[in-house]
Amino acid sequence: MPRYTRAQVRRRQLVAAALAVVLLLVVGGCTAAVIGALRGGGDGAAGAPARIPFAADDAAMAVTATPSEAPIRSQLPAGIELAADETMGIDVSAHQQDVDWTLVAADGVSFAYLKATEGVGHTDSRFRENWDGAVAAGITPGAYHYFTLCSPGADQAADFLAAAPPDDTALPPALDLEFDGACEELPDVVAVQAEIDAFTAAVEEAWGRRLVIYSSSDWRTHYGLPVTDSRPDWLFAERDRPQQEDWAVWQFRFDGRVAGIEGAVDVDVARIELLREHATIPDGEGALGHEVAAG
Repeated sequence: MPRYTRAQVRRRQLVAAALAVVLLLVVGGCTAAVIGALRGGGDGAAGAPARIPFAADDAAMAVTATPSEAPIRSQLPAGIELAADETMGIDVSAHQQDVDWTLVAADGVSFAYLKATEGVGHTDSRFRENWDGAVAAGITPGAYHYFTLCSPGADQAADFLAAAPPDDTALPPALDLEFDGACEELPDVVAVQAEIDAFTAAVEEAWGRRLVIYSSSDWRTHYGLPVTDSRPDWLFAERDRPQQEDWAVWQFRFDGRVAGIEGAVDVDVARIELLREHATIPDGEGALGHEVAAG
């Protein structure tokens, strides 16, 4: 048998101990990863909590009433007064540039729809800034997507959800349907509706609320609006409330003036209770309005 010096024995003991520690770390890490995966941690990280699906709580959405002496009331059409269930707001994008949301709130603005995304690959450069500013000023925000033709609806939805993930305290997400210059030739009705259905299905499944639908007159004339069935309507009417009785949001001017914003801004009225009601997806019903089979 070979003989070793005391120093050699000591070195071998140290090496053996180090190897044992490494082995314990490797085995322990693998075990934790397996346990994490079994518990639902998608990335396998040790101790990662299970992901809980988002569930909309419609009661969480709250919008303050427009004060009786609020300056923004002067933007209403001549002879129009707010009803008890109506409150005033605005919709903005990066086009409004720097917004002083404290001054906007002081003018009596209660809610604001903010442009989040457009088509595929474009996030409004001021969306997050506007969202944080509105919330800090006590204004209830909502996000909208400007839909573009000739871009897959599922891809547009993915971009929108990345920019505007579900938020219980926010207004329901909105879809803006207008003609744009993204196509050399306009797609046919069937193709466009399929892409809109793909967008609405993805966003409504994620948010747990129906989309609010805004559309231009050109869009309505060319494509119609089957997507508005059972969804909240956002309509434009310049001199009086929309003729359609069940409107949820009424845009009445593109050239409004509000403190805190330099230049023109869109001004709106919302019926919050009706908006909440029409945005609610009944139990057992899918995002496209179809009953979901049990089992």
